[in-house]
Amino acid sequence: MRLLHTSDWHLGQIWNGRSRKTESAAFLNWLLELLKSQSVDVLIVAGDIFDTGTPSPEAQTLYYHFLQQVSSVCRATVIIAGNHDSPSFLDAPKILLRELNIYVVGIAGEPAEEIVTVNDSNQEPVMMIAAVPFLRDRDLRISGTGESAEEKENQSIAGIRRHYQLVCDAAEILRCKANRAIPLVVTGHLFVAGGKTSEKVREIHVGTLGQLGNDIFPNEIDYLALGHLHIPQTVAHQETRRYSGSPVPMSFDEAGQEKIVLQIDFDARTPMVKPIPVPVFSKIVRVEGNLEEIRKKLTDPSIGNNKPETLVKSEIIVEVIYTGTQPEPDLNRKINEIISETKETIDVIRIRNNRMITATPIQTSTPEKLEELNPIIIFERLLENIQKKEGIDISEQKNELMIAYKEILDECLNRNGQV
Repeated sequence: MRLLHTSDWHLGQIWNGRSRKTESAAFLNWLLELLKSQSVDVLIVAGDIFDTGTPSPEAQTLYYHFLQQVSSVCRATVIIAGNHDSPSFLDAPKILLRELNIYVVGIAGEPAEEIVTVNDSNQEPVMMIAAVPFLRDRDLRISGTGESAEEKENQSIAGIRRHYQLVCDAAEILRCKANRAIPLVVTGHLFVAGGKTSEKVREIHVGTLGQLGNDIFPNEIDYLALGHLHIPQTVAHQETRRYSGSPVPMSFDEAGQEKIVLQIDFDARTPMVKPIPVPVFSKIVRVEGNLEEIRKKLTDPSIGNNKPETLVKSEIIVEVIYTGTQPEPDLNRKINEIISETKETIDVIRIRNNRMITATPIQTSTPEKLEELNPIIIFERLLENIQKKEGIDISEQKNELMIAYKEILDECLNRNGQV
């Protein structure tokens, strides 16, 4: 059996006013060809299919067009919700998609309901997948009155551990009935302690919830397919417990980072993992320095070197970070003048003036929109403004406020799929 593990597509992302549609479409086309050429039996997408809980029609078209095509390529496709996804939105067409051998788990349910059994041509089971989605607090525990922030955190961690144990127990029962060496693959969308993060992963991990240990996963798991962190990496140096990472850069600090999908071949229950590089679909550059250093880097002919053949557009996407000691209040205009001197087509979509401690989009870019921001980030900024402008010290209450707000968001998402 051959499995392919990917995650964190973030379809519909708007990056500082720039749509990522062409890059997402290029990746999905490449992925489909890879699935065909490598004769992949099972595809797993470990969460964050979309960038928001209310994806645009364009993002939905990309998603459903891909599913329609992949249904004739893979024996089974398993998709779980991530923290950016609306569980109810993903679940809505699940009954229809199941007819195409596409299994979607948006909302966590009974452990046995999350088990997907993959059969061979003789209808004999050859793989079991425990499709565990992003686990929200309301899926895990019953809140008690008077609980402290630490008690709530401990309850959530215990709930995550319990859920994984129950789903693995349910899979083990089915595996024993089959009386064969069937591999167990388990999914997840969460942050495991020690993981490397990037700018895009900006959700607030309150207290120890951002420090879940590898020991929450039972030993029966033969391969663990995780999503949420955008940098490809192993968990606790175990080759069979992996984050596939995002297939395209989601932020400037991911520029130049090799993106991969993971191919896993099973010999009975023994997995052999092979990273497969994803082509570069955008040339992304971060330029830092004082004004003269920025000018030199932007006008250097080598900035256009090594453009990949898979580039979906000819321009170079650039972030400028001004780190000079002199104030540059008119920085946007000066950067625009420098760009006019270059021979390459450069799209500077963000300028950060560290001297002024601001992050400002270039004048030609679309300003940051409220609907494009993560609600948790907005709430965190509100708390910061209260402290700065009102002079109110809420440091002691911040953890409990963040937990309470996250519970409200989870409730909204579970009720109607949007905030």
